[in-house]
Amino acid sequence: MKGLSLCFLLIIGFYSFSQTKKVRLKLVQYLPYCGGMKPNKDLENNPNKGTLYANKKLIIINEHQEIDTITTDKSGYIKTTWAYGTYLLFEPWKFYKKIPSGQNPDNVNMDCLKEEWEKEDLKIVVSKKTITVANNIIFIKCPYQFPCLIKKYLPQ
Repeated sequence: MKGLSLCFLLIIGFYSFSQTKKVRLKLVQYLPYCGGMKPNKDLENNPNKGTLYANKKLIIINEHQEIDTITTDKSGYIKTTWAYGTYLLFEPWKFYKKIPSGQNPDNVNMDCLKEEWEKEDLKIVVSKKTITVANNIIFIKCPYQFPCLIKKYLPQ
């Protein structure tokens, strides 16, 4: 009887262990030239230069509505082990339903902002064979291009 119980526990342990996958994902953002000072030669030659998404916190919601946080490392990597499933990641301002940094609250359409809060920044699907990523933070916009602005001011 003890042997059967031990065997049963080992099978369940191996089964649950095999339902996870290591996730290692590098996040990079491409920054556009947003006007202002004349760009330096590097920016003129490469206006959409990649910048590591380093040391940034993201809020995770899995398909069971469990909430967690993760922070990218100094090289912009997410490194974790997740069970198979779908994970939605949000920047903190979206998850906590705040106005993005640098925006004037009087110039933001709140109905539009509520829609923005619902849009995930990353959608990661972990399965036995693949990890699929839908990345919505790879291309950031200039502050004056934020979609919920009432009045859009272009740089002079």
